[in-house]
Formats: sequence, structure tokens, C-alpha cells
Amino acid sequence: MQTDAKKQLCVEVGRRVWQYRKEAGMTKETLAEKLDITSQYVNDIEQGKKCMSMAYFIQLGRIFHVSLDTLSSGIQPEDPAIDRMVRQLRDMSPVDRDLAVHMILSAAKAVEAMGRED
Repeated sequence: MQTDAKKQLCVEVGRRVWQYRKEAGMTKETLAEKLDITSQYVNDIEQGKKCMSMAYFIQLGRIFHVSLDTLSSGIQPEDPAIDRMVRQLRDMSPVDRDLAVHMILSAAKAVEAMGRED
């Protein structure tokens, strides 16, 4: 039997899953396919009837491009662009990540050197 705190957490996370799925323009069936679960299980998660395993939780973060902290607590990062960039870099191979970081830093220096026109 679920404790009240656990049940409330499942409801809150389920609401966020529903919200992110809707924002992504995804059906329950599409999300279920991506997670390799049934659409009924997606429905149960979204309604807070079921708490998902950590494996599904991690997959949802990747599918919706949100941090696990954001998915669990609803707290948005201070700068979504940086959060998105970090997630993308983490998914790259070390060689590709080093190249991407070099390119980003070079681009940032070039933008800084150009200065801003207000």
C-alpha cells in the first residue's frame, strides 16, 4: 500500500508527464511505444495511479528533454538553454562532446568580440 506522501508524489509527477506529453504533441500511444509499455500504463502514470520505475523515469526525461529534477519537482532550471545544451552534450560520445564544446566556446568568443548594439 502506498503512503500518502508517495501517492501524492505519483500524482504530481503524473501531471507533469501529461503536461510534457501534451506539449510535445504526443499521444498516449506514441509515448507508450517509445517506453515499450502499454498506453493503459501511461494513463495510470499520468493519473497518479502507478509510480514508474527509475528506468522509465530516466527515459521520460530524455524523451521530453527535461532534467530528472524538473520532471520530479517541477522546478525549472534557471536557464533552460544551458540545461538543454548540457543534456545534449551528455548524450554525445567523449570525442564529439569535446569538439562541440570547442565549437561552442569559439562561437561564444566571436559573439563577445563583436560586442552588442543596443
